[in-house]
Amino acid sequence: MQPPQQDVYVDNARLDVAPFVPPGARTVLDVGCGAGGFGVTLRRVLGPDARVVGIEAVPSQAAAAREGHGFDEVVEGYFPDALEGRTERFDAVFFNDVLEHLVDPWSVLRQVPPLLTDSGVVVAAIPSIQYAPVVLKLLRGRWDYVDQGTLDRTHLRFFTRATMVEMFRDCGYDVLSCEGANTMGRRWAASDSALLRAAARVVPIPFGDMAFVHFVVVARPRRP
Repeated sequence: MQPPQQDVYVDNARLDVAPFVPPGARTVLDVGCGAGGFGVTLRRVLGPDARVVGIEAVPSQAAAAREGHGFDEVVEGYFPDALEGRTERFDAVFFNDVLEHLVDPWSVLRQVPPLLTDSGVVVAAIPSIQYAPVVLKLLRGRWDYVDQGTLDRTHLRFFTRATMVEMFRDCGYDVLSCEGANTMGRRWAASDSALLRAAARVVPIPFGDMAFVHFVVVARPRRP
């Protein structure tokens, strides 16, 4: 049984994940598709002939995703239970800001391989708890939950780049790549605050993993 999720998330096209969509994929599944923004991106990248399926646990979000977001089908319910009895297989299964909401993401990842084609991959965008602003606040003694973001109040699991890779490997995957996305500098540059936009031009951005809001993991089930 998965915990209930919020109906507060914006319609996000997830352009940060677009570069990781496997070229030539013909069938894809967007787990936790929310209001459907990534469906538009998938349709643009893959074209009109691809089959794009979403699955979403929040009824109002699932309803929004069905309207004009490029999906051929949006299944309402929790993954993987809502797909029980279906035989369709996918070239890619996406988890964009989903695994950290689950009680047992390890168990969920172990249930994905039967849903994949022989060359199919999992693509997962996961927030990094090592993100510099979070670390700096922790050093000041603060760990404040919010409605959205790295410390989303419905996040149950927290990962660094290293532990994301370990999770996939422990669940029987070969990790093909794990790359940072959404840097702090990029977020500042796009901010409504003139001060942050100015800071993005002159303030040094932390090096290494601390610079990234998310990492995007691309992994394939390990074959015998």
